[in-house]
Amino acid sequence: MANKWLDPGEIYIIGEYEIGTSNPTGVYKIGMVQNESTSAGRLDTHQTGNPNRLFIDRVIPTEATYLVEQLIHSARETDRIALEWFRLPTPADIAQVESEIRALEALHGPRIASLRSVYFSAPNSGSRPGLSSADISNAEQLRDDAYDICREMMELKYTSETLKFQILLANGIDASVDSVTKVKVEAPYTEFADTLLPPAMRTQYMTKQRKRKDDFRFVFTANTGKICDLKTTTTWWKNLFSAEEAAYTIAKQQWETMEPTITPATVNTAVQPRTATIESLHTEYTRQCAEYSALEKRKKTIEIQLKLLCYDYEEISNVCQWKRGTQTNQFNTAQFKINENAAYRFGAHQAPKGDKVTLSVIKYKAWS
Repeated sequence: MANKWLDPGEIYIIGEYEIGTSNPTGVYKIGMVQNESTSAGRLDTHQTGNPNRLFIDRVIPTEATYLVEQLIHSARETDRIALEWFRLPTPADIAQVESEIRALEALHGPRIASLRSVYFSAPNSGSRPGLSSADISNAEQLRDDAYDICREMMELKYTSETLKFQILLANGIDASVDSVTKVKVEAPYTEFADTLLPPAMRTQYMTKQRKRKDDFRFVFTANTGKICDLKTTTTWWKNLFSAEEAAYTIAKQQWETMEPTITPATVNTAVQPRTATIESLHTEYTRQCAEYSALEKRKKTIEIQLKLLCYDYEEISNVCQWKRGTQTNQFNTAQFKINENAAYRFGAHQAPKGDKVTLSVIKYKAWS
């Protein structure tokens, strides 16, 4: 199916031995595989570039693979070293993590499995009939909980984005800061762009079918508009968090003025030491990112519960909508490359790319 929220798979716990020994370092990767991928194959991938010998400690089959992985990462945030690597110093710690994974799978696995048959199918029109009063009350409570979560997320989005811009502004062309920012410099290159083809030729290859839209949205009582996509430009959120939005806008405008001055020719890629100011900003930024991520997973869990109640209908009146609308076909690049290779390589069909600097702030704290 190739949908990370729906596809079954495995959660693995991969450990590492101290170099030249069979003594675990106490550092473990909690990750996942889906579809044709295997935990053993992922072990080989992670071994590349790692001087410590890796081993698979345990593998747990899962139906709600991606959701469970995300939830266990959030639950173990205080043990996180970097990305998906966690400090689990004792066998009891690893056993506890496995127990938590199995508990999350028992809760969410059956829900995800039952959604697969209707997720991308055309729904029946209207509100789902036959829901009990208890079901409706539960759906309304889930909707209200989701609004509270979205409200918290939106406040964090304004404040965390402000912090991100402040970190980038503080560094300027000295953009690479130890364990805080990343710098990617791209040389210029060209790439095939189907939009540069003659219209008739492009239309001929608009044959790649797309699944129905995953267009679920909450219908909140406070505002029935589409505010759950959490855009910083949404009037409702701008008015609700006017002070935070104002600070965000100022920082964003300042960064938009500075960013064009940081080019492949001007950027300094040498790693700079962290200052006390940067450490303070980054500490708060990573804390807010972790909080936002945890809220995002709670929101997704509520969404899944309401999708189960909608099931094969397009809405629950005054609670949510899930129309699963159709999408137009995409350009079939793979087929075009095979059938029209000369046109695929033709210079007039190549768009300029690269020749830019991409800066990002690391969302986790990997320094002490």
